[in-house]
Amino acid sequence: MQLQSCSTAFASSGIANHLTTSHTVAKSFVILATAVLLLVFIYGCNLPARWRYRHVPGPRPSWLGGGLDQLNVPFDSHTVINKWARQYGPLFKIFVGHTPVIIITDPDLVKQIGTKSFMKFHNRPQPIMRFHHGNQTEFEEAGMLFAKHKFWAGIRATCEPLFHSCMLRAHAPLINQAASGLVRRLTRMPKAGAVQINNAVSGMTMEVIGGVAFGVDFRAQEDRQSPIVEHAQSLFQPPNSTGFAAMRFLMFAFPFIVPVMYRVFIWLGAKRIQQVMEAKGYIIGTSQRLLNNAREANAAAARSSSTSSSSSNSCSEDDLDEDPVSSISNINSSCTATGTADVTSLSLANADSPGCADGPSLSTANEYSPDSAQSQVPAASSALMSAVCDIDPTAALTKPIVPSSASPALSGTPPTNPILPQHAAPDAPPSTQLSPSEAKRGGKAPAEGYAPPWYALTRAANAATGQAGAPQPWWKLDSWLTAPAEAHYQRGRAEGGIAYKGQVPEDHSLLYSLMNARRKDDGRPLSDLHICAQAFTFVLAGYETTSTAISYALYEIARNPLVQQKLQEEVDMFGCDRELSFDDLCSFPYAEAVFLEGMRLHPPVTPFIALIRESSEDTELGGFKLPAGTKVGINVLGMHHNPKHFPDPQDFLPERFLDGPKGPPSRHLYAYLPFGVGPRKCIGHKFAMEEGVLTLVRLLQHFSFSLDAAKHGGKRLQHNSLITYSPRDGIWLDIEPRPQREQPATVSEIDLY
Repeated sequence: MQLQSCSTAFASSGIANHLTTSHTVAKSFVILATAVLLLVFIYGCNLPARWRYRHVPGPRPSWLGGGLDQLNVPFDSHTVINKWARQYGPLFKIFVGHTPVIIITDPDLVKQIGTKSFMKFHNRPQPIMRFHHGNQTEFEEAGMLFAKHKFWAGIRATCEPLFHSCMLRAHAPLINQAASGLVRRLTRMPKAGAVQINNAVSGMTMEVIGGVAFGVDFRAQEDRQSPIVEHAQSLFQPPNSTGFAAMRFLMFAFPFIVPVMYRVFIWLGAKRIQQVMEAKGYIIGTSQRLLNNAREANAAAARSSSTSSSSSNSCSEDDLDEDPVSSISNINSSCTATGTADVTSLSLANADSPGCADGPSLSTANEYSPDSAQSQVPAASSALMSAVCDIDPTAALTKPIVPSSASPALSGTPPTNPILPQHAAPDAPPSTQLSPSEAKRGGKAPAEGYAPPWYALTRAANAATGQAGAPQPWWKLDSWLTAPAEAHYQRGRAEGGIAYKGQVPEDHSLLYSLMNARRKDDGRPLSDLHICAQAFTFVLAGYETTSTAISYALYEIARNPLVQQKLQEEVDMFGCDRELSFDDLCSFPYAEAVFLEGMRLHPPVTPFIALIRESSEDTELGGFKLPAGTKVGINVLGMHHNPKHFPDPQDFLPERFLDGPKGPPSRHLYAYLPFGVGPRKCIGHKFAMEEGVLTLVRLLQHFSFSLDAAKHGGKRLQHNSLITYSPRDGIWLDIEPRPQREQPATVSEIDLY
C-alpha cells in the first residue's frame, strides 16, 4: 500500500513537471511570436525612413507596402504619379515598398540633378527587382545603363564615337533595308482586318539592332516566331500573374532579402524568372558567338596577311609606333562620299575632323539637349567626366590594335567565359583540392570526376558560343539553390550560340567596333564581359523604346487625318519610291516634328529605371535637404503634359516642334526630355531619331493609316508603365495602300528641258 502511494506520488510529480515544462515552452513560444510580430509591425511602419523624409510632402505610406497598393504597378502608376504631382507639387516623396523615392516634375529641379549638380547625382541605382546570381551581378553592372563612377565614364567615352554622324550616315542603308522589309510585310497583310502595328514595328527595330549593333541579319521580320524577338519581348513584358504580384510585393517590402526570395521563387518554379534568365542567356550567347566568329575571321585574315607579306618588305618599327593622331588626315575619305568609314580609322577621329563633320542633323539638330550645357553633350559630358573621373573622353578610342598572334582580339583561341569563373576548362570537373577556408571548416573534397546535371548544359553552351570556362563550383550551396535558373540561362546561351554559328559581324557594327576599342582608364582592350554587356544594353535601350515611339507616332497620325495629309504631302515632294540617305533627313522637318510630338504625348521611358538617379552625398533639392543615397526619379510624362510648358497638352500638335526640339524661346529648356538629361542621357538619341524619322517617311510613302474601330473606336488608349511606357493592349491600325503617284522630276531632268 505504501509502495503504491509512492508510485502515485511519483507519477503525479512527473505529470506536474511535464505540465510545467510544456507551459514554459508554450509561454516562451508566445513571447517569441509576439516579439517577432512586433518587430514585423515596427519594420512595416518604416519609421526611420519616414522620419528622415518627414519634411518632404507626399502621400501617406501604407503599412509594409508603402505606396505599392496605390501605384498599381505596372498599369496605372503614371496616372497616379501625375495626380500626386498636382496634389503635392513639383517635388514629393513616395514609398515603393520600403524604399523612399523623390519624384520631381519641375524643369529647374531636373536641370539641377541632370547638369548643375551632376557630380552628386551621376549614378543610376540598380533596380530592386533584379534576377541574377553569381558572376551575372558583375555582368549587369558592366552595362552602360547601370555602370557607375569611373567605369561608367570610361565606357561612355569609349562608345560615344560609335554614334558620331559618320557612323549614323553608314547605318542609313541598314535602316532603309529594314524599313523596306516592314513595307513588304504590311503589303502582304490581308486587306480585311486590322494590324497590330507595334508588333510589326518591333520586328523591324530588332532587325535594325541586328544589323547595326551585331552586324548580322536577325531575320526578325521574315521569321514570324523569331527567337531573338520573343526573348527580347519577354524582358519587357509586364507579368500579370498573382504569384508574380506577390513576389514583387515581397521584394519591394523586404529589399534586404531579395537574394533569398529570388532563390526561393526559383525553386517554386516562377515562370517569369525562367523567361528572363533564358532571354538573357540567349542574347548573351548570341553576342559571344558573333564576337568569337569575328575573332576567328580576323585570325584567318591575319594569318593570310602574314603569309602574303613574307615575300615583301614588312613595315618598319617607326611605322608601327607612329602617333595615331598624326594619321587623322588619312581617314577613309569615303566617310563623306559613301557614308562608310574604316572602323579603326574612325576610332582616331574627333568631332572636328573635316571628313566627319556632323552634317545635316534633322532640321535644327540631332542634339536633343535643352540648353548650351546639354546642346553639346560630348563637351558637357567631357568636362564632367574629367572633373569626376580623371578621364579624358575626347579621344575615346585610341590606337588600333595591331594584328599579332598574341592579341586576344585576333587570336583564334577561344576566349574565356565572361559570366563564369575562370578556374578550369569547361569539360573539367572541379578541383578536388580543398581551399584553406574549406579545410579550416572541415569540408570534404568532392568525389573525383563528379559533375552535377547542369554542368552538361554549361558545357553545351560553351561549345555553342566558343567559350572556355567552368561553372560555379558545384559543392557550394548557392550553386544548388540557383541551379534551376542557371539551367534556363545556359539553355538560352546555347540556343543563341547555335543560332548564329558561322555568321561573322560586319566591320561597321558596334560589336566589331567595341572589339577593336580600348578602355580609356587603362588602355586595355575591352573584355568579353564588357563587350557583351554593352551589346545587351543596346538591345534593351534600342529595341523596345524605339519601336514604341514609332508605334505611338503612327497611332497619332491615324487619329489626326489632317496631320497625316500634311505629312504625306511632305513625303510626296521627296518621292514615293526613293530611299532616304542620312543627308536627306533634313528635308523632312514636319516628319521630325511628328515624331517629337509623339514622344511628348507618349514618352517611352518611365521614372523608375532610366530616369532615376541616386545622390552620392547629402544635398539640397527644391528647398528640401536630402540625405546621401536618396533616389530621385524624373516625371517626364508630367512635364510633357503640363499646360504651362505645352498649351493644350492633350492635343497632338506637331507644329510645336517646327522650330526644332527646343521649341519657342518661351518654353523651358528642360521641359522636354524624351531621351533623358545630362551626360547620362541616351547615348543613341541621334540614332533613334534617324531610325524613327526614316521609318515614318518610308511607311507614309506607301500607306495611309486609320484607327481600327473595333479596337480603338471611342476607347481611351490604355498604357503600361514599368520599364517602358507602352500600349497595354497594343495599337491596331487599318492600313490602306496608297495609289501609285507620278514621281517628281529631279534636278537633272528639269535641266534637260
